[in-house]
Amino acid sequence: MIYIVVLFIILFVGFFGYTTYCNIKQEQEIERRKKISHYRNIINEMDELLLNANHIPYSKNLVLMLQNRILYALKNILECNPSMNSIRTRIADINKQIEFVNANYKSGEDNPFIPPKDDRGAIGMLKVISRLRKVARAEHNRGKIDPSAYVHEDRRLEILALKINLTSLINHARDAFTSRQWGTAKQLIHKGLQVVKTITEKDPWIESREQEFNEMDAAINRELSELNKKEIHNIEEKEHDELDELFMPKKKW
Repeated sequence: MIYIVVLFIILFVGFFGYTTYCNIKQEQEIERRKKISHYRNIINEMDELLLNANHIPYSKNLVLMLQNRILYALKNILECNPSMNSIRTRIADINKQIEFVNANYKSGEDNPFIPPKDDRGAIGMLKVISRLRKVARAEHNRGKIDPSAYVHEDRRLEILALKINLTSLINHARDAFTSRQWGTAKQLIHKGLQVVKTITEKDPWIESREQEFNEMDAAINRELSELNKKEIHNIEEKEHDELDELFMPKKKW
């Protein structure tokens, strides 16, 4: 009888141990898949941001930061699952891309800023810049970017965002000017000039926009001055007519 009890206890302990082991392995597998999914999301986001280099001037440091972020995620995926040969191939490819950028990439400062065509394009570009600044800040916090390089890159992205805002302001100001909506135009112009004042690192593009704002403002002032002269003249004419009517000789019937 005692042997049966001992055997039962052994079987129970064995079953409990096996179940616990299976649960641990299952939890580890779930955690492994979560990590892989997390790193794949990083890769997808960085790939998407790199595609925007076609219409937003990226600096060399920014491109390298995004590519190294991809490399970091790939290495972590491989660590989670060493049997994924496709990841090894992608790692080799991204290393070649990093080497190519280091040797050949044209600096973002040399690439011209292409302003958005409309508000929808401006909003899209601003969202991309916001995401880039967020990634740069995260990489800086991880110690992957030198502090001075981070400050320079963040300021460069900030100025790009200001240029996009200036583009939208001047486009709307032009439309208001053409429609002779002087009040609206002047509000947009003054807001644009305020944005320009916040930029100490003015390049030819910004200086050209500043000049256009000032020229448009001067043209509006001339128009308003002419309108005031006409209004004053019309008032004087009206007053003159009223006086003539009041003091003109009375007709005798």
